Amino acid sequence: MKTLILLLVLTVLNSAFASQHQHMGSIGASAKGQFIALEEYGYQPESHSYYVTIRIINVWTSEDVGSIVEVKTPAKDKRFLKEARLKAKNLAQAQMTKYKIISI
Repeated sequence: MKTLILLLVLTVLNSAFASQHQHMGSIGASAKGQFIALEEYGYQPESHSYYVTIRIINVWTSEDVGSIVEVKTPAKDKRFLKEARLKAKNLAQAQMTKYKIISI
């Protein structure tokens, strides 16, 4: 139930920040739903760069676990965002494995 509420909140946040070129969503969860990996990515006009942030949350306690993964790259080409997202997921993979999070 908590996971459903969290995903609903994320959907609302995603539509609220759409004009700022930000996207947020789940990229995986543990089998019991205790841990969820959230990815936020978008464009920062002030630095003309793309950014990706991945954090793992314990849904049962509403706390971040592990360390936050952050990747930033110049926004010279759209493929750079795709590469930054892939790099962030690779950097977060060890933590996702630790918390038994399966990518969706």
